[in-house]
Amino acid sequence: MNLRLNPFSRLILILVVLTSLAGLPVLSTTPIASAQVDGPEVVGLPGTHQSELGCSGDWHPDCAATFLTYDAEDDVWQATFNIQPGNDSDKKGARYKVALNKTWDVNYGANASPGGADIALVVPAAQDVKFYYDHKINWITDNFNTPIAVATGDFQSELGCQNDNDPGCLRSWLQDPDGDGSFSFATTGLPAGTYSMVIAINESM
Repeated sequence: MNLRLNPFSRLILILVVLTSLAGLPVLSTTPIASAQVDGPEVVGLPGTHQSELGCSGDWHPDCAATFLTYDAEDDVWQATFNIQPGNDSDKKGARYKVALNKTWDVNYGANASPGGADIALVVPAAQDVKFYYDHKINWITDNFNTPIAVATGDFQSELGCQNDNDPGCLRSWLQDPDGDGSFSFATTGLPAGTYSMVIAINESM
């Protein structure tokens, strides 16, 4: 089904739920860290913000001060950093990417592209920004540039969340890696049935 969040938003989301066919059971996800089976040991956030956060310089993928932390319930890497305005060479704002395992060997930029373009982060004043990296699709984003939309309802425990109706559980995160303004979430983890749902923004109802 297609839902429009509200008349003041250009966000359009598509929620896709794939259930069992002919009564066959579906495989539900669990709180086990699925992305960690073949996932990175370290996820860093190199960029122009690093020298303000205690790194020896900028664009250092091995600086522990800007590592993200893996959240097993969400199955997403995340961290919050204080971002300063005008801290890149053009004094327009910050720029960043994500790099895995402390090197540039594997890195992702805009639109989840391997070795992709820097992501611009132009804040009007110093403020905390939360960053998210989903290794399942190699998408790095932040909650300043991108609204974090979560399908919240009585089905979330089926997907591996500890509780239902939890806007902070990213197992049902609607994502937009190509940046076209359409946010989607697909799962095979729900048994056939009727569920209620609302869309929470930025992990809050």
